[in-house]
Amino acid sequence: MFQTLDENDARKFLQELHSSLKCELNVGGLVLMQAGENKIRVTTREAFDTAMKLRGVQLVGLYIAKRRREFTTLTIEGCMFLSQVDESKVADLTREQALTWMKGGPVKVGGAEKLVLGRHRRFYLGSAVVDRLGNAYPQIPIWRRIPAEME
Repeated sequence: MFQTLDENDARKFLQELHSSLKCELNVGGLVLMQAGENKIRVTTREAFDTAMKLRGVQLVGLYIAKRRREFTTLTIEGCMFLSQVDESKVADLTREQALTWMKGGPVKVGGAEKLVLGRHRRFYLGSAVVDRLGNAYPQIPIWRRIPAEME
């Protein structure tokens, strides 16, 4: 089941996102919800109200972020709502790196940041956790990854 974030929780979520990724989302006029496993979803008020009236609705809206113990990560869809991004948190990827990223494989990005947003050209590909050696591990769910046999 899901529940909407009240104004304080929504503000706290956006602050967590700003502190972990130094970015801002433009979700004005939309409803933020928390679904299972600390996932944050966004939808319109009309879609939310309709889902609440219907029986058996499991999910509504786009999955845009996940709250973790140390930080909050953004999904590919969550990146569509970016309004401001600190360039120090962006890893510009080549085509080959972007394909590796979308397969869920580690990508060498260097830098001292622990969390980055991947970007190929002007398209953001979600966030990744960076280890101490500079390898970025994209936080892409297994079901969203490009299968290895598709090359």
